[in-house]
Amino acid sequence: MKTERALQDYLRHRAKSLGMTFDKLESRSRQGFPDALIVYKGVVMFVELKTPAGTGKVSPAQQRVMTDLHEHGANVRLVDSKELADQVLQEIEVLHEMTTEFSHADFR
Repeated sequence: MKTERALQDYLRHRAKSLGMTFDKLESRSRQGFPDALIVYKGVVMFVELKTPAGTGKVSPAQQRVMTDLHEHGANVRLVDSKELADQVLQEIEVLHEMTTEFSHADFR
């Protein structure tokens, strides 16, 4: 995989095959906002995609936005390979399982 677009297409296809939604984000109001949003049964993950060839670099604006989102409790990940894409999807599934276990706990 040589391009960010190819990685995006891979992540979109894999996410959808797992029943997740995948949306490409186009932020005109905030420079540096992550490229994509994946949602799965209450778990929300922002994803910044970078060229798998290692040439893509996180800009200062992107770093500020990712840090800001993270500090406000959002799930944010940087993905620059198929392996990291698969890890993020697995993490989303695990977060869903953890949330489901917590929400079904009996607090009486």
